[in-house]
Amino acid sequence: MKTKLSSYYFLWYLAVSVFMPYTSLYFSEKGFSPTSVGLILSLWAAVSIVSQPVMGMINDRINNPRKILMICAIAAPVFGMGFQIAEGLAGFLALSVLFAWFQSASGPIGDAMAVEIASRNGYPFGSIRLWGALSYAVGTFTTGILYDKYGYDDIFLYYAVVSLTLCFVIVLLPKAKVARPKITLIGQMGKVVRNKPFMIFMGTSMLVMMSGSINMNFLPLYFKEMGFDKSWIGSAYAIAAIIEVPMFWVATKLSRRIGRYPLLSLAAAIYGIQYLTLFIFNDVSLTLAVQLLNGVAFAFVAGTAVEVIQSYSTKGTAATMQTVYAAVTWGLGGILGNAMGGIIVEHLGSSALYLILSCFCAVSCLLFIVNRRHQQSFSQEETAS
Repeated sequence: MKTKLSSYYFLWYLAVSVFMPYTSLYFSEKGFSPTSVGLILSLWAAVSIVSQPVMGMINDRINNPRKILMICAIAAPVFGMGFQIAEGLAGFLALSVLFAWFQSASGPIGDAMAVEIASRNGYPFGSIRLWGALSYAVGTFTTGILYDKYGYDDIFLYYAVVSLTLCFVIVLLPKAKVARPKITLIGQMGKVVRNKPFMIFMGTSMLVMMSGSINMNFLPLYFKEMGFDKSWIGSAYAIAAIIEVPMFWVATKLSRRIGRYPLLSLAAAIYGIQYLTLFIFNDVSLTLAVQLLNGVAFAFVAGTAVEVIQSYSTKGTAATMQTVYAAVTWGLGGILGNAMGGIIVEHLGSSALYLILSCFCAVSCLLFIVNRRHQQSFSQEETAS
């Protein structure tokens, strides 16, 4: 069972690795300005705000995550291939709606399924999630070399090929059905919104997750602006991803030792140091080196946030909470961040963008510390009930 889940994460993140790090360059080389690139990526995030909660609620209603994941694994690459033949900003925006709907929903639904199965069988979520980090490292390193030699025109073709393989693994995934009370979709969402500790946690997470999304999308343009060899872009993402593998294991240990909120605060501080370094220095070797910090921070956040959300969920709301969290942090944060990022890069440059990101992370670091008491009070209430 653990092997099947690990295989799913390996292939899902391998699929993401062949297109996600290069989307800004892909659209840039299609002739779009940084502001237009930001608009396209912001639309992806806007769609995810709707698609992720809706697909999450549908999943909680039909109680069959494998079916939802299979639909997403087929539909997303089909619409992604449309970017290969689309022309003009209007065409790309229309395809973005369809592509982002299915691609963005599969991640949090897969997380909800995996954390439920892992919890039920007594092993940490990080022990299966780390396989995604490994494949992302392999994928970004390989594609960085491949795309530098052959160009970025076929990134969605490669995504389709990996997604086809992913479909075969999804068929083999274990069932993750759980007992839940009968509740309407509106009532289901109401339970999520009324969960105060969850809402506070989600709001606090938004700044740090938004900064991570901006960095992922605009790092290639930073390389371009600084005059760095673009063949190193894939290596930059690979360096970050490969350190995530052991760091997911470390995150599990640290979470038990110091607590989840302090670990998230530490992750925000590490992100901030990375972004401040990119603002101050203009050196490709240092830029590659600080990607280690990015990998450490991401592993701490990704491995811990999923478990925090699961601890706040009630019967019938697990997938809904995971998808609402993703919609707000990555979705709404992505809308604001990518739109802002494109404008800042075009008018002030990439270095100024990283200064602002470091400030976001500093604020997040402090808020996680302050809001730690909400996790403690929630735990006490759960124990009492």
